Amino acid sequence: MRSRVATVTLCLGLLAASVPQTVLALDLLRGQRVYNMHCSVCHGLNGVPVIQQAPSFATKERLMQPDMVLVQSVKMGKTVMPPFMGILKDDEILDALHYARTLR
Repeated sequence: MRSRVATVTLCLGLLAASVPQTVLALDLLRGQRVYNMHCSVCHGLNGVPVIQQAPSFATKERLMQPDMVLVQSVKMGKTVMPPFMGILKDDEILDALHYARTLR
C-alpha cells in the first residue's frame, strides 16, 4: 500500500512538472478579482467597453493573440491603457486574461 501511494505521488509530481507554467498559473477567481479591480474600468465588467478606445472582450477582440504578447501589452501599456508593470505580476495578468476570455 505504501509503495502504491509513493508511486501515485511520484506520477502526480511528474505530471505537474510537465504542465506548462501558464496552465499552473490559471486561477479564474483571482483573474476575476484582478480584472474587476484593474480592467473593468475601461473594458467593462461584462467585457463591453466603457471607453471608446478599449477593445471589446465580450466579442473576443484582440484576445486571440498569444498570452505573452498580451502580457507584454498590459505590462507596457497600449494607446490609452496605462502600464501595469510593477503593479501586477505576470501570473495575475495571465489570470485576468484567461478570465477576460470567458466574458460574453
